[in-house]
Amino acid sequence: MPSAPVIAVVNMKGGVGKTTISGNVFREVFRALRKNVLLIDFDPQYNLSQLLVTRAQYEKYREDRRTLWHVMNPEGKPSIFTVSENDLTQPDPVDRYVVRLRWLRQQAKIVNLDMLPGDFRTASLNLIADYAGLRVRRQRFMTFIQDARNVYDLVVLDCNPSSSFMTRAAIEAATHLLVPVRADKYSILGLEMLREFIRGLPGLERPPQLMIVVNDVLNAAVQDEVIDQLRSHGEYGPRTLAATIRHSAVLAAKTDYSGFAVDRKVPYSDTVAQRLRTVALEIATKAGLPQ
Repeated sequence: MPSAPVIAVVNMKGGVGKTTISGNVFREVFRALRKNVLLIDFDPQYNLSQLLVTRAQYEKYREDRRTLWHVMNPEGKPSIFTVSENDLTQPDPVDRYVVRLRWLRQQAKIVNLDMLPGDFRTASLNLIADYAGLRVRRQRFMTFIQDARNVYDLVVLDCNPSSSFMTRAAIEAATHLLVPVRADKYSILGLEMLREFIRGLPGLERPPQLMIVVNDVLNAAVQDEVIDQLRSHGEYGPRTLAATIRHSAVLAAKTDYSGFAVDRKVPYSDTVAQRLRTVALEIATKAGLPQ
């Protein structure tokens, strides 16, 4: 049985730092714990892919059919709207699609940080009205996830901020949900929206465990008040991480740089990396990842 946790980084609100967290926090799980980690860019806008690889690299991956689209979409079909139940096929092995971002030597073995690049074409899956066509894509994705859990120690999904087929597939595949929130008055509202969406999913046998991380924290009294309210909330308080992610220019995306933020080695990058590692280790503990 596959045992690796699957963490979907998700929030119904945009602009809360899902992609920044998916890339930079879980890179620290790989680096600090020496674990095999797979990052899946599950957002049709493929922001994680744009953050971590160059445009030329991405175009090569797409040309080589190493994107989420090719995992979910059977090859050789004339139209995504005409796939029937009879066309149900299995995706290729995991290593056919993933790309290597980093590797480290851990005693006698090598551990890897890999990514399944995203693809804008997956947005079209939300337009398919034919249930059989969606079932094909869902089955292919679930098979891929099951196989990935046998290859990696941790699988991470960077999700899009919407209530769509893609969001539902991510929640169904996940063992844990990591919900980034900002310390503002809308944080709990976003959590309520996600809770209602999950409750409305038919056939969800075991809802994923919820973790909440407060992101982009400034030294401000009003933010401290919001964080205190969140931590004292009867339902969300126990699920909120003790560690927070502080605001830092180091984590801001740069148009002239592709890769993990702390690798740029600009001022304070080591301090930011250490703070991210604290968050990463708490997430790993809550997800049951051996340390």
